[in-house]
Amino acid sequence: MKKSLTRIFTVLLLLTLALTAIACSDDGIPDDMQNVAIDNANFDLFVPKSWISQKESGISGARVSNEDISNVTVTVYLPDRPLTVDEYWNGFCLPSYQNGVLKDFSLLAEQCGDTVLGGKNAKTYVFIYTLDGKAYEVMQIIAQKDDQLYTLTYTAESTNYSTHLETVESIRQNFRFR
Repeated sequence: MKKSLTRIFTVLLLLTLALTAIACSDDGIPDDMQNVAIDNANFDLFVPKSWISQKESGISGARVSNEDISNVTVTVYLPDRPLTVDEYWNGFCLPSYQNGVLKDFSLLAEQCGDTVLGGKNAKTYVFIYTLDGKAYEVMQIIAQKDDQLYTLTYTAESTNYSTHLETVESIRQNFRFR
């Protein structure tokens, strides 16, 4: 009896140690992903490990590969006065896209709507444009935290856009504010 109690105790002790080791090694990064947010960012941006990080360039983001330049970035805007996401989109983003270098700009209203980013209410905007004769499709997810506006942007050539939507959804779901 004493021997079996010792064995049970030993097994329980080993299980406890194993679970402790697993819990301590958890760095909060989802499996098979890397954090590509720049060091001083107020957020974590997790993308697949296979993607090429842009952190070294001072950009929170990554691209799929050298052959497929589909990419995800996060930018932060600190307005000089408080703005809602709608005010930011309609007052700053939309006019610059319609009147800027984005040729043939078209908002895909049926793909736009409410979502969540990092636990904050957000809006999704999807649009297409051409640049240097190539068609691109873009999804921007904009959320407000404190007085700052955070924009997660997914950009891809139109022919590749749908290829990475599932991955981009995983990126959105794993995004978190620090």
